[in-house]
Amino acid sequence: MLEVPVLGGIGLGVAIIAMIALTPIVLGILAENYWRTMYGREGYFTMVVPATGRALFSAKVLYGIAASLAAVVLTALGLFACAAVFAQSVGQDVFEFLRLGLEQLGASMTWFFVGCVVLQLVYLVIVGAGIMSVGARARFNHLGFGAPVIGAVLMYVAVTVVGFAAMLFVPLGARLTGPDAGSFVAEGMFRTFVDEVAGGTSGEAPEVFGVGILLVSVAASCLFAWWGARSVQRHTSLR
Repeated sequence: MLEVPVLGGIGLGVAIIAMIALTPIVLGILAENYWRTMYGREGYFTMVVPATGRALFSAKVLYGIAASLAAVVLTALGLFACAAVFAQSVGQDVFEFLRLGLEQLGASMTWFFVGCVVLQLVYLVIVGAGIMSVGARARFNHLGFGAPVIGAVLMYVAVTVVGFAAMLFVPLGARLTGPDAGSFVAEGMFRTFVDEVAGGTSGEAPEVFGVGILLVSVAASCLFAWWGARSVQRHTSLR
């Protein structure tokens, strides 16, 4: 089928979309599983386990992180397989094609990107579990599952605003261009942002990525890890 132009292109496109969608689907399943087994129809069986609320929350979060990281690994392997299939279809050596692609990205930027993906997954799992646990407290019971949904929207807006400000003003960034790409510098993205608004660098890739937004993710993860575990420990009615 790879030699048939239309079918080969469609099949490869569907495979790439499926690989990219795998991790979001797994995160959605984990969220549904957490709510169902903690506060839904299976919540009673979880809450009668002779363990502290903090232990239950920690076990659920660690399971979610492991499952989401496994999904990312499968996604990466699937995308590598798609790249190999594409290279073979155009008559290129598979390993040479992959090597050239990694060389263009650079070793430092590759590891930086991997680190950002792992941190973002940990953040999503911890904050998601924390929001659902806080939203299940008695004062929000009348909203049902709407409480964590509203909390997630408010959290997204808050993290977006604070994260954008941190990207601009926190003096810590990763250089994206030049021979020292991937190295950390004591600079945010404020200068790049001002140049972009003024039109001086329109259409050009930013030189520095503000790492301050990652610090916001770490702070939010720590906050909701404490808040979520505390909510399970002290405010879950079955306990």
